[in-house]
Amino acid sequence: MNNAIIFIRSKEEAELACGELLGKTLLERTVDEIRKTGIEKIWLVGGEDIEIDDVTKVSDVREIVGLDQDGKCLLTTPFYPLINKDDYEKVLAVEEGGAVVSDGENVFDIFMVPARDLKDFEKIPYTSVTIDKDRVLKIGDEDFEVIEEEDVKEEVYRPRDEMNDIKVFGLTSSIEIVEEVCERLGIEPGKISVAHFADGETLVEIGESVRGKRVFVIQSTCAPVNERLMELLIALNALKLSSAQAIYAIIPYFGYARQDRKAKPRQPITAKLVADLIGTAGAERVVTFDLHAAQIQGFFNCPVDDLTTIPMLGKYFIDNGYTFENTVVVSPDHGGVKRARTMAEILGTPIAIIDKRRPKPNEVEATTIIGSVEGMNCIIVDDICDTGKSLVAAATLLKENGAKEIIVALAHGVFSGNAMERLEDSVIEKVVVTNTIPLSDKNKGKTSKIIILSIGYMISELIKAVTYHTPVSNVYNLFTPNKK
Repeated sequence: MNNAIIFIRSKEEAELACGELLGKTLLERTVDEIRKTGIEKIWLVGGEDIEIDDVTKVSDVREIVGLDQDGKCLLTTPFYPLINKDDYEKVLAVEEGGAVVSDGENVFDIFMVPARDLKDFEKIPYTSVTIDKDRVLKIGDEDFEVIEEEDVKEEVYRPRDEMNDIKVFGLTSSIEIVEEVCERLGIEPGKISVAHFADGETLVEIGESVRGKRVFVIQSTCAPVNERLMELLIALNALKLSSAQAIYAIIPYFGYARQDRKAKPRQPITAKLVADLIGTAGAERVVTFDLHAAQIQGFFNCPVDDLTTIPMLGKYFIDNGYTFENTVVVSPDHGGVKRARTMAEILGTPIAIIDKRRPKPNEVEATTIIGSVEGMNCIIVDDICDTGKSLVAAATLLKENGAKEIIVALAHGVFSGNAMERLEDSVIEKVVVTNTIPLSDKNKGKTSKIIILSIGYMISELIKAVTYHTPVSNVYNLFTPNKK
């Protein structure tokens, strides 16, 4: 059985170990990374007043020299916040004698010692395990004063070489987004190819090694939905079989999300079926944007980040002067009220709600408006535009009730059938939409009302947050006034 001993040698070190760095104390970060290696027992020597779950405190290392004689013991301190599971595993992998961590020149106080030699660990031969110097930079008292400054700590403790363990692959629906993301991250897009056999079978091949890498696959399951979904499933499975360390599926537009319940007897809940398929294929975490219903997150058996494009859309309107007093944010139905309220809070405007009914799929009847829109500029906020009938009906109703300029803000532009022509002929002035779904060639040029915002920046910041173990919610602050 392998063990780990974390040393804290003074009251000053105890105080430093309890200091926060990017949301966790130095000690908590060390314990978390050690646990990921599978080490079964962690001991804390010193720091009598510190309490941390499943860590046994002792005052003197001599109390634990009788550890399992067949195991290995990791000796470290909590003052190396960038040392992670992979680094500890490199040290523990040394088979003969002990191991020390170095940057090629200096030896740092992180050791691996055979448990049977713990009593005389100074006498055993050591193998040097070299890790990039930036990753073993030790935090001292002066450093701790610096990392409390918000504008400094993000840069000081985010070495670029972390990206060496990252691979970002793009499938057929998201090639342009992947190119933008990788350019922002300073890495090359992962090599991947998609081909089809004569009978329509899909073949996805990974063109480079991903063993031990943290891998992100970006693919919207948009039209042709089933083809794009199969590409994603096969790519995830190929990465799983290629020994990727972690696999993240970034699905900007999650197809089948509208089939999230049994609206009628004997109907399927296809969103749940697709969620199961993605998890079985190999995704360990899923990232998506503006799910049709937030509770779809519960359909997955892995963690899900349901990001929203509302802050980014809100920033567009702020930057273009749409925060004036005679503006109202409109929800096209009762289900979108939360989305509209979030936008209204960003812009500082009131909201209105359109009461509508849907007699059958892709058919909608807008009936009444809850709230005042007369003489107001209206921003209709919705997650999806499919055929455009719902939005055109809502805009027509708003115009009939005295609305002035009508603008639509969308997360996903599906734009099926004659949607573009329908929007072009409507009273809608412009449609601001993100590129979670690429605009098809047949729809390009059909209307001058479309303004496309890219989610590439959000995805690149999300990948950074995952890589450096910082809150994903901080991505929203990039688009919120007075926040960085």
